[in-house]
Amino acid sequence: MTLQDYYRQYNTRDIYPFHMPGHKRNTELCQLDNPYSIDYTEIDDLDDLHEATAHFGRDSILSNSMQRASALFGSKCSFFLVNGSSGGLVSSILGLTRRGDRVLIPRNTHKSIYNALSLAGVRPVYVYPSLDEATGVYAGVRPIDVERAFRRYPDIKLVLVVSPTFDGVVSKIHTISKIVHDNDAILVVDEAHGPHLGLSPYFPDSAVHRGADVVVQSLHKTLPVLTQTSILHVCSDRVDPEDLSRTLAIIESTSPSYVLMASADQCIDLLERRGEELFLVYHERLCAFSESMKQLKHLKVLCKGNDTVEDHPNIPYFDQGKILISTRGTNMTGLQLYKTLLKDYRCQMEMCLSDVVLAMTSIADTQEGFDRLRDALLSIDATLGDAEIIQPLILKHETISYPALTPAEAMKLAGEFIPVEDSIGRIAREFVYAYPPGIPYIVPGEMIEADTLETMRRLESTGIRLIGTRHRYPDAIEVCLLKNR
Repeated sequence: MTLQDYYRQYNTRDIYPFHMPGHKRNTELCQLDNPYSIDYTEIDDLDDLHEATAHFGRDSILSNSMQRASALFGSKCSFFLVNGSSGGLVSSILGLTRRGDRVLIPRNTHKSIYNALSLAGVRPVYVYPSLDEATGVYAGVRPIDVERAFRRYPDIKLVLVVSPTFDGVVSKIHTISKIVHDNDAILVVDEAHGPHLGLSPYFPDSAVHRGADVVVQSLHKTLPVLTQTSILHVCSDRVDPEDLSRTLAIIESTSPSYVLMASADQCIDLLERRGEELFLVYHERLCAFSESMKQLKHLKVLCKGNDTVEDHPNIPYFDQGKILISTRGTNMTGLQLYKTLLKDYRCQMEMCLSDVVLAMTSIADTQEGFDRLRDALLSIDATLGDAEIIQPLILKHETISYPALTPAEAMKLAGEFIPVEDSIGRIAREFVYAYPPGIPYIVPGEMIEADTLETMRRLESTGIRLIGTRHRYPDAIEVCLLKNR
């Protein structure tokens, strides 16, 4: 059986996609020619993504498309990306720092950022987001912690903030940007999960409009675009677009996909023509879904139903497009809910952890999809009982930390594999993470602590699988072999 045959067969199962990509396979809304008919290369009259730079004085069909995107999102200039937000974020760190620079990043950031740190040879300082006590999820980076980081490390050159998070929490970017700029540093916002922000008054504003210097968005996560299609926005005069153009040319393929670029352009065209209408319908469906969640007795949906943003004082703003379902205090785990939704109700969710399940939505979702999830949650909720609330399974550290070694330094050292239980006090040489969302519990260069291993053990006991990049976890973990041991 070919992959295409298998995917066709999968599509006959009537499984509703509450996961990315944001087009949701809605072929009525999203129409593209047969991909083979528009799969070109850099030939005469068809332009070259790496040379399509109207903001450097050259006009072209691709630069015109990116100018329209820039106008739609409100940036100074924009670059289409064909290898996801990871490529844009890696390029930003490479293009805006020098080896040895100190950078501030959230400790709960995506693994691609840690890879960028290693490639750039920069020194990370980790800031730990506050916690939402009600759900146990991270509540975003606090401005006061960014300020404290600069007081402790005044030579920080670049700050990266993830907003919104995978769970939909939006940080106070406007306040953070002022702190960053007052300290003569650059602010990059990983807005991979928020390309729809700023396009409608029904959602929090985008970092593009809130003082960020560079914003990277995964168009494919919440907009009707093919997977891997992203965009990088330059938003201020503090950043020279040419610096980013050079590093993008290094990180991105020299044979960028014309199919993906056409998909991005089609999305821009759709939003220009019908954006207001589509976001209004989307908002109305989200409001109706939220109203129906008031009937829940056991499950809770973050900032929906009887749950409001006022119930979460550590959450500045919340993206209502994310449906984060909490099983805390019930006799069902997040993994059990995830599996039940798929097996019994044919709802494929994006992600689950110990006691939360995430559904991702977009303007391409249908009323039937929202109705199916509504009915499923109300039906499941009626079968549940109460249970003891356990402590949230999160990383516990001081607010700001500086690792023993940078990820690059750790990975250049020799290593040895030892039993996980013997690794306390040793410096990690590999990542260990759950995917999705791809946030590492262990990062190369950090000292492994007992609390971290306990959190990982408890997470695994709920059925969540953790992955080690050296493929020996959970039997063994690679640590640095230091000469003075």
